[in-house]
Amino acid sequence: MTLIEALKTIPDTHSGSGLRYPLWVFLLLIILGTMSGYRGNRGLARFMERHQAHLTARLGLPRPELPSYATIRRVLNQIDCRMVAAALNQWAKAAGLLQTGDDCAIDGKGLSHTVSDPYGSQQSFISVVSVFQLQQGLVVGQAAFDNGQSSEIQAVYELLDRLQLSGVTMSLDALHAQKKRLS
Repeated sequence: MTLIEALKTIPDTHSGSGLRYPLWVFLLLIILGTMSGYRGNRGLARFMERHQAHLTARLGLPRPELPSYATIRRVLNQIDCRMVAAALNQWAKAAGLLQTGDDCAIDGKGLSHTVSDPYGSQQSFISVVSVFQLQQGLVVGQAAFDNGQSSEIQAVYELLDRLQLSGVTMSLDALHAQKKRLS
């Protein structure tokens, strides 16, 4: 399975008269920008503007215009990050990115654009737990969870169950130094 084949498995729910590219193309551009060191919506917009001619030619895109800052922001806010994580996990597993003897780090981060009730006592947000393979410098597994419904500890257990790893060394935050497995 190629990365593009994995991205094509993510349901494309955006539509409208201004639709220029399928979701998989948009996500591929975001991945390329991120891998090139561009961070945040504005950085990704600069990447697309700076490399527009090369990317449209190299990828054989039918239109010369790549997504703008406003489009990047809107589409990233609408994407189901769980579906993206599942597709990337499927690709990483098929590509054999984790081998016996590899060293990995696992960490979770909250997605700031998903925060609801930011100043209230019922604050809720989506977090993503990532498995980072140190030798190659790649994220090889991800799981997303809603902090109001689950925890980072539970998400890590589920992610490790899904990845079925053997002979891989993992480093985790002290949060995961539990004597008992939490449900």
